[in-house]
Amino acid sequence: MTYSVIEINSTFIEMKIYEKKDSGYKVLEKVSEDLNLFKEIKDKKEISLEKMRKICDILKKMDNLSRDYGAFDKKVIFSEFFKNITNFPMMLDQIKLKVNLPVENADLSEKTYYSIKKLIHLEKEIFSKKESRLFFNLKSFSSGVYLFYKGELCINEHINLGTEKLYSILEENNITTKKAFDFICDYLESYVEFVRRSVGRKIIKKLILEGELEEKILKLIFGKKDLKNITLNELKEKLKFFQEHSYNELAFKYGCSVPMAKLMMTSICLIVSFSDYFEVKEIKFLDFNIKDICALEKFYPEIKYSFDETLWKITLDSVIELGEKFDFDKEHSEFVKQIGIKLLDKLKYFHSLGIKDYKYFIVAAYLHDIGKAIDFENHSEHSAYILENTSIFGLNRDMIEKIVFIVRAHTSNAKLEDLYNYGFKGEELIKLLKIISVIKIATSLDRGKKQRLYNEKIHLDKNNLIIEMDTDEDFYMEKSSFEKQSKLFRYLFDLDIELKINRRFGE
Repeated sequence: MTYSVIEINSTFIEMKIYEKKDSGYKVLEKVSEDLNLFKEIKDKKEISLEKMRKICDILKKMDNLSRDYGAFDKKVIFSEFFKNITNFPMMLDQIKLKVNLPVENADLSEKTYYSIKKLIHLEKEIFSKKESRLFFNLKSFSSGVYLFYKGELCINEHINLGTEKLYSILEENNITTKKAFDFICDYLESYVEFVRRSVGRKIIKKLILEGELEEKILKLIFGKKDLKNITLNELKEKLKFFQEHSYNELAFKYGCSVPMAKLMMTSICLIVSFSDYFEVKEIKFLDFNIKDICALEKFYPEIKYSFDETLWKITLDSVIELGEKFDFDKEHSEFVKQIGIKLLDKLKYFHSLGIKDYKYFIVAAYLHDIGKAIDFENHSEHSAYILENTSIFGLNRDMIEKIVFIVRAHTSNAKLEDLYNYGFKGEELIKLLKIISVIKIATSLDRGKKQRLYNEKIHLDKNNLIIEMDTDEDFYMEKSSFEKQSKLFRYLFDLDIELKINRRFGE
């Protein structure tokens, strides 16, 4: 079994061809082509047709080489750099037409998740309660900062700071090697001060760095030296050397282009300044390509499942952390999640919801009421606004948009005709509406947020869904809310729904 993974970055296109072995894999071929797109997008923020043709020509050669090895199954990964390219969809279309590679559904946030999988795979003790580790995922125009402290992810932030963005600023302002470090230190501080406040007095044992571009740059600087053995002091020594030479001199010494020399300078400045800012004494660079993770997942589904389970746990931790920031009612949210999952499971014959759809429901169940921290009236709109303007680990923008739709529509005043105008169509819309109908029912059964109803039993009797629950208190608020919130359910599922309440007074 063979498999090819192609990564398209702002500075290179690289492909690895893998062969499955009894344990692990073997790299059959690795090819790389330089690709400098910085000057291309400096003013217009778009890629020219000429560069698109060049990219397609490189990909066509790589595709042919893959076929020679019998690797007909391929995966293409794009750098987050392309988020800033206005004609990126046209580029995808050109690749599809001229090379016939499966990139029409390119997820530009996917690399973040592969980076975390890489961390989990290589740092076996990342969830250890003995040591704290700060993970800095160096990306193009924004970066991820994660602090694993006492076995949990306690900081999950995205900052508007990345190697390629800093490179662009250095380029636009003609900042020399002598001034680059001081400039980047000042620039970094303005973006990560809020992260340091979150760190507080926590002692960070180790800084773990990850970045495809940085990996190539460090290998260029340190030659054959194993990246795992690079120390912070060595990086600082290299920084001093770089500050004493011009970009042209560095390009000549390392046999690279001037833009690559500037990227080398930017990367070292960013790593050293970040380490100094958080007073970290020890660093570790993950010398492991994310393309290798793609191959592992392809060859061994059980590894992919394990990764996905771990990532989902981190996502749930992040969701609950966000809820706590807005003083959410955790018991109410757990109630809604529990009842909703039971309803969805009982109704499997009547919907085609998959694992992702269940996850949309669970996140919405936890966060549907966080807008009440702003204002009780129209709280669903406030909840949606918070979600639209925040980042949650493991959820890309497309996922957030669907969760926002569910949250916005969960209240009784949301009209069905209005829900048709949010841009979702066809089967996707029907799936989301069915999730909304279920969360409406689940929230109605705890209208007063006091869990008055308990011991739920859910069963189907022909075309009638019966929810039977116990209570030892008044339940009029829940009963009234249930009648209002069940209308959408009856319409979508074409089922009658009945709430039977057993009074338990005096027991």
